[in-house]
Amino acid sequence: MKIFNHSTCKVFLCTSFILNLLLIGVIYIAETHSRIFSMALERRNLLTLNDKVHPDYWVIAGWTNTIKKLHNNFDAAFFGNSITCGSDFQSFFPEKKIINLGYPGDNIKGMQRRVPMLQASHPQKIFIMAGTNDLFHSSINEFVSNYNTLLSVITDSIPNAKIYLESILPMNQDMKKGAPSDETIRQANTEIEKIAKSRKLEYIDVYSQYAKNGKLPSDITRDGIHLLPQHYDKWASLVESFINE
Repeated sequence: MKIFNHSTCKVFLCTSFILNLLLIGVIYIAETHSRIFSMALERRNLLTLNDKVHPDYWVIAGWTNTIKKLHNNFDAAFFGNSITCGSDFQSFFPEKKIINLGYPGDNIKGMQRRVPMLQASHPQKIFIMAGTNDLFHSSINEFVSNYNTLLSVITDSIPNAKIYLESILPMNQDMKKGAPSDETIRQANTEIEKIAKSRKLEYIDVYSQYAKNGKLPSDITRDGIHLLPQHYDKWASLVESFINE
């Protein structure tokens, strides 16, 4: 058996110490400049950060200010992530005042931070599609907890608005590697439907309008997650009766 001599051990320990210092330095720089680790903890409800720490704080504050100074009361607000952002429901319902509050990359925690933006639009009706991005990193229990918190913040801030909960769209896991499974998506949608019933809110099953064999068909998506612009028609037909009621 080979035995390390004293000099070899010293070299090994010194090298290990230097590498650990470098690693700590890298982590410190990453955390100082982008809060990567603290934000990961926040997503999992293990930490609550000051809102101004988030890199998009002033972007959200600016757009909230813009919406507020429109001095407009919207008939409906569509609140969500990049999937909602890609929609243009105003074109389907030209006689209504509709605001699109979809924010690319947003998760449920981020939507909680954007409730003042929603509040500034004074919507009569709020259509919420939340959780697509959360399913990439959160457990179902975390998802449910965050979703309920989001709804509580919205109902406290805008008590007179009518709220509609939309299911999460299917994904195409062949096109988007690492996407959550269809089973996970359907489980999350089951939980959203339960939340809707418990809160006496309307649940809108958008998933079933688009799922084919448990996937988002490749001919209506550019990347396995986002709809092509011309394929929001089914979604519009689902919400039409609610928009016009």
